[in-house]
Amino acid sequence: MQQTTKKKDPFINSSIIISDNAITYCNYTNYSFNSIDTVSLIEEKDLSELILKNPIYENTKLIVANSPGLFVPQALFNEKNLKTYYENFDYLKETDVLKIDITKNHLNSVVYKTSSNIEKIKNTYFSDLSQFNYLTILYDFLLTKIKNNDEKRLFVNIQKDSFDIFLFYGKNLQLANRYPNKGPDSFFYFLYFIIEKNELIQNDFSINFLGKYSFFTKYYQGVQIYHNKIDYILPENNLKKNIPPTPFLIDLHAN
Repeated sequence: MQQTTKKKDPFINSSIIISDNAITYCNYTNYSFNSIDTVSLIEEKDLSELILKNPIYENTKLIVANSPGLFVPQALFNEKNLKTYYENFDYLKETDVLKIDITKNHLNSVVYKTSSNIEKIKNTYFSDLSQFNYLTILYDFLLTKIKNNDEKRLFVNIQKDSFDIFLFYGKNLQLANRYPNKGPDSFFYFLYFIIEKNELIQNDFSINFLGKYSFFTKYYQGVQIYHNKIDYILPENNLKKNIPPTPFLIDLHAN
């Protein structure tokens, strides 16, 4: 079976985002959402139709968004310790496969796992595509938004079932981690714990939400009670009704 139709177009950058229960195709004009529950890997039908309906280019990215990535400073990274790194970070099944990204500035290796199902999807349909963890994509993007080397900034990416927090001092990454999203109260607990643990002084740092979505209004309002220096990156979006698993990643690649 032909994996992809490789079309080289330097002006178009499309992405295929794989989350826990969905595959989302994005390009600069739109996106299409497909539940993995409806995808038959045995019949090779639904994803084949998705591929035929959406152009896949030589530079299309395959983004794994169902598991966090562990950031290891490149100067300290040793591939021989790959399994040890990850087992101290997150649970690893025997069938999981460990992968490595390197950030664009070559300062960090990002270690992440993919499940056997994702490996099957990639090998069956997308074997020609470059694969990345979503935190690598976000980190590389956030560096383009940091202009002041002295500013302390918290970047918050709220998703349907989880949220990510990046802490930068200037362009130096201090923290990058993923937490379960069990509602606003749980979110506030983790956020304020990180602020306290890192001894961040109120309004001496900025909190930057990735995107601004109506279904997360209570999260924003709760933070505004405590903090004044709040900003939103890519606040304009078309996601009004349903919460996709990875709203900001979709906006980042469909706008």
